[in-house]
Amino acid sequence: MKPYHELTHIGRLRRMRQLARTAMESYGLAGASFKLQLDAGNTLFRVYASNLPLAQTTTELFEENQYLLRIHDPAYQTPDAIELELTWLAAMRREADLPVPEPIPRLDGRLLTQATIPGTTNTRDCSLLRWVKGRLISRGAQAHHYRAQGRLMARMHNFASQWQIPPGHAKRNYDWDGLFMNDAEIGLPAGESWKLLPQPWVEPFEIVARQFRQLTDAWGKGPEVYGLIHADMGVDANMLFWRGEPRLIDFDSSGFGYWMYDLAVALEHCREDPAFPRYRDALLEGYAEHRSLPDAQLAQMELFFAAFSVYWDLWAVGGTHVHPEFMGGYRQRIDREAALVIRYVASHDTSS
Repeated sequence: MKPYHELTHIGRLRRMRQLARTAMESYGLAGASFKLQLDAGNTLFRVYASNLPLAQTTTELFEENQYLLRIHDPAYQTPDAIELELTWLAAMRREADLPVPEPIPRLDGRLLTQATIPGTTNTRDCSLLRWVKGRLISRGAQAHHYRAQGRLMARMHNFASQWQIPPGHAKRNYDWDGLFMNDAEIGLPAGESWKLLPQPWVEPFEIVARQFRQLTDAWGKGPEVYGLIHADMGVDANMLFWRGEPRLIDFDSSGFGYWMYDLAVALEHCREDPAFPRYRDALLEGYAEHRSLPDAQLAQMELFFAAFSVYWDLWAVGGTHVHPEFMGGYRQRIDREAALVIRYVASHDTSS
């Protein structure tokens, strides 16, 4: 049998199907039908089964007898990080009835499965979630969608701020190091992406990083400012709507970060839309229905936008250096984020 790294793309997908069958046995799903949903980092399969032993009562939140099997990319999350994600999701469902994916435990009660088959490079971590019902609002989002998003985000932040994280668990951080120095996920040494930036970008990027460090050093990481966040919660991605109600999916990038970072990421895609002020106000109004943040934190949204843009460009510039074949798909977005950083620096006092 050929080693995994020598297979064609089609060959690798066939191997992943074999591994999926092996993983499903841990859940009592031997012989269940399934189909490939996505192969981008994680390999995702949609599973159809009506006899899952440990599935809970069907609710309006989930598609009946449908599940998502994730074969996790070993380069992205450690087993410990995935376990924390699954434990957090299970707690949000059990204790707060939040509309998020519900992990399905294995027959032995564990949430994380390790599966392997001959020819794979290593053991792969796998998890099974109930399939959330709803659709993406790919275009035509309105203020009421952002208001609903704000309500859900606030409820999630409220839960995260008081939930007792199990000892020994860790996940990535969206702090200064996590945003500006963590190149591990793209296979570069820490901070290496800075050396790849076009020279005119370096100074404005450094100004944003310096301002962010000054601010967050002053804030610290207490529960009033920092905790478990989704980190990729946009109306344009990872948020489904069903009969007007939002549901949140894909916690793969979740980690520890500032509450303001979640709010900024939720709006960054529409910053240049003429309707941005209306969307921003709707998001914050919805958020305020369940949770309040001090004005001093909300006043820093523009800096968090700029910090996100620096982070995204460092990731993309480093990633396309490692994989230059992806540059065509990222070029326009890379330039857009850099322009937003430069505009922010030009319009704010940077003397501190």
